[in-house]
Amino acid sequence: MIKPRRILYIKITPEEKQIIYSGIEFFEFVKYLSSSISNLLLIKGNYYGTRYMHNFELLEGKELIDKLAEVNIAAFGDFCFVDYAMPHMIAKLNDQQIAEILFMAHMRKPIKSPFFEELKNRFAYLAHDDGWYCKLYCQNVCEFTHVLYGKIVDSLNIPVMCYSKDMEKHLLQLASTGILIDLDDTFYLKNGANITIYTIGEFSDMDRILNNLQLVKTSAISRNNLFINENEWFVS
Repeated sequence: MIKPRRILYIKITPEEKQIIYSGIEFFEFVKYLSSSISNLLLIKGNYYGTRYMHNFELLEGKELIDKLAEVNIAAFGDFCFVDYAMPHMIAKLNDQQIAEILFMAHMRKPIKSPFFEELKNRFAYLAHDDGWYCKLYCQNVCEFTHVLYGKIVDSLNIPVMCYSKDMEKHLLQLASTGILIDLDDTFYLKNGANITIYTIGEFSDMDRILNNLQLVKTSAISRNNLFINENEWFVS
């Protein structure tokens, strides 16, 4: 069993549909999505798919994706994929689009767009040492806030309220600046739990955060308290 990471960094840029984050691994990503992924086109990763097309390895069906989630993805080094809606869609890719997909995995940025009409992909997932660094392009960034919510809730040992649009708005607003959440900073109160959210700005080197954690916390731009229980969720 992979031990979940406890230190999270999240920077969401909604206008670019881009999220840079650390602390959430692939098995958690697929676990907490509100709607599961149907098919994956593997661009980088030492894992063998069940089908091949255009020299890409393919995993088709939730059962195979769940099986992949049981593997230690971090051991692959780079791990990159785009999803696609239906099995027949891969055949529609032309040479230019294949080149754009490969460029995106290599440079961790798209030439034009990370989303391809032929695939109808929701995500472009570009990770290194999965759980340490991931750049995620997400058609609907609120799909990621649902993942973040699931990660936080699973770390608590109390019953909590259901996901809400109000909570989604707060998470997006805070993470647009760049936030740090240390789940070991959770304080349990009589009527719920309190987690400190540190606003720390934009980082691309996660080692700078992890190796200087206390300094990053004390140098935070601001701090917010996230209170959560089975009836409410608010940020102060």
